[in-house]
Amino acid sequence: MDLRRLRYFMAVAEELHFGRAAQRMHVVQSAVSHQVKLLEEELGFSLLERSRHNVRLTVPGEIFLPEARDLLRRADEAMRRARASADGTVGRLAIGFVDNVLWSILPPILRDFRQRWPQVELTLHPLDRSAQIEAIRTSVIDIGIMPSPSPGHALKSAELAAGPLIAAVPQGHPLAVRSTLSIAELASEPFVLFPRRMNSRILEIIVACCASAGFAPRIVEEAEQLHTLLALVSAGLGVTLVPQWVARVQQHDVIYIPLDELLTPYELIAAWNPNTDNPAVVNFREIATEVAGQLLLQPLGR
Repeated sequence: MDLRRLRYFMAVAEELHFGRAAQRMHVVQSAVSHQVKLLEEELGFSLLERSRHNVRLTVPGEIFLPEARDLLRRADEAMRRARASADGTVGRLAIGFVDNVLWSILPPILRDFRQRWPQVELTLHPLDRSAQIEAIRTSVIDIGIMPSPSPGHALKSAELAAGPLIAAVPQGHPLAVRSTLSIAELASEPFVLFPRRMNSRILEIIVACCASAGFAPRIVEEAEQLHTLLALVSAGLGVTLVPQWVARVQQHDVIYIPLDELLTPYELIAAWNPNTDNPAVVNFREIATEVAGQLLLQPLGR
């Protein structure tokens, strides 16, 4: 059904005059008359009773008028929502993330995104790097925040944040009073780390840096979540290394200390499918880049 014909009919039904309806629709009277006639032929019954000096609705026309209004209203709403979806104003966005971003950039990213695009429904998926890559490829998530390196040619990525790992030691530990440490000074310390089966980028960097200092970390406890590792540090069970932005969120009885000569940075990237048709991905990526840049300018805690 041609929506233009419905609009012309509604104008005539409300004005009860073809000339005034034509003025209202900014067309010639013959165009209005022709389109209403075509609508009546399409429906198979008369909507208007016409005479030389009068126009009035037929009984079917009286019944059809509110339905036509509702149909036009819903059509207008559908077009408005489709346009909003096309520019990312409304819609859905599925976001994957590694757990250390919960301590840093993810909360302010989500806050700023919701303030700017409150009608985009967000779903969050805590996933490790390899799981995120697969989830992007299978469209389970639209965008992921994960450690580098880049996931490869099939996906696009952009750097969000990069910085060294820093030591997390229990409060009251002899090293806790130091302003900086060398990685070699941790050689005799018990470590709490991610399990090797997770293929954690943080673990890769820790093991490589310890090896460059001539030792392998003595692992006494393992945990799959960063907050669990820090709880173990707080309990005095060992030390660990964390991204520097984690120090911005205070953990009870944990002291953060920068490391000298730790050259391998830990990098966070945003990754997405370049063939995505979800405009919210672009909006989220812009917010993420902006927030991550601001975060790195803030001072670290102890």
